Amino acid sequence: MKPTLFLCCLMLLGFCWSCQPKDESPVGRYRSAVTEGLNADLEARETVLGLNLGITDTAYFDRCTELNRQQLITMGRGGTEADHLMENDLDRPAKLSFRPIFTQQNPRIVQAMQTEFIYQDWSPWNKAAYAENLLPDVADYLSRTLSTEFIELEHPQHGRTFASVDGSRLVALWKVDDTSVTAMIVDLSSLKRDPLGLVQ
Repeated sequence: MKPTLFLCCLMLLGFCWSCQPKDESPVGRYRSAVTEGLNADLEARETVLGLNLGITDTAYFDRCTELNRQQLITMGRGGTEADHLMENDLDRPAKLSFRPIFTQQNPRIVQAMQTEFIYQDWSPWNKAAYAENLLPDVADYLSRTLSTEFIELEHPQHGRTFASVDGSRLVALWKVDDTSVTAMIVDLSSLKRDPLGLVQ
């Protein structure tokens, strides 16, 4: 009798647990996607300009040399970034700056790409070129070029944020200030944690 009662209680608990409502809020959807992405394989590797997550530092610098030869990039700040002029990709001409984040192992592997976008005609009096207009423009551009769909959410530190997860690739972007937008493209499987800090 007791084993039957115990089994019935377990089944009831399982049923109640499965009836818990799924969090369909933007942050809830983000958390679910990141939780899955932390254990997923890196399938969507693309970042910007044909540079991929998961490549070696040698492959990264070879690709940058080729992009420079084609006059598509120039050296950026401090010699650690590259700059690319975007004449027709956004609503207004813009500059894309990017730098890789490598793993510590040998050979070093690209585990993330840190990017920054700014409209070229930004000035304090040119409100149309402010980052509040740039943010959805960059989200649309990355949605098209990376074949991804963004979730718009409110981040406690970054404010309005766009994020997408495809396999283990996370793309997240937000306004830094009035001038620029940061987009971070990360291989979650190499980090084992949520870089936005929304998943505990």
